[in-house]
Amino acid sequence: MSSIIEAGEVIHIAKSGRLILKIGKGIDLKPGENLFDDAGKKVGRITELIGLVKAPYASVLLVDSGIKGTSGSKLFRFSSQRSVSSKTRKRSPFRNKRRRYSRS
Repeated sequence: MSSIIEAGEVIHIAKSGRLILKIGKGIDLKPGENLFDDAGKKVGRITELIGLVKAPYASVLLVDSGIKGTSGSKLFRFSSQRSVSSKTRKRSPFRNKRRRYSRS
């Protein structure tokens, strides 16, 4: 199950070519997350979070340099509610190892 969550509002495009996004209140974003426009097209990936904790901004590396994010447009992210499968869980390296005892 995945849902669409509004990530924030585009402030401007920096001279470096990265998009600066003002993150909405109560939204928890992390570097590496992908962002999409309202049509569902991938716009870019968050490279770093900047600013105050109460009012954070995100620097977004654009997928295509031809994308022109207009000031005030909204970006979204997909949130998936998946449980961690047993295969991906980390197990103790000492688990399920047979101990060999020497017979003396």
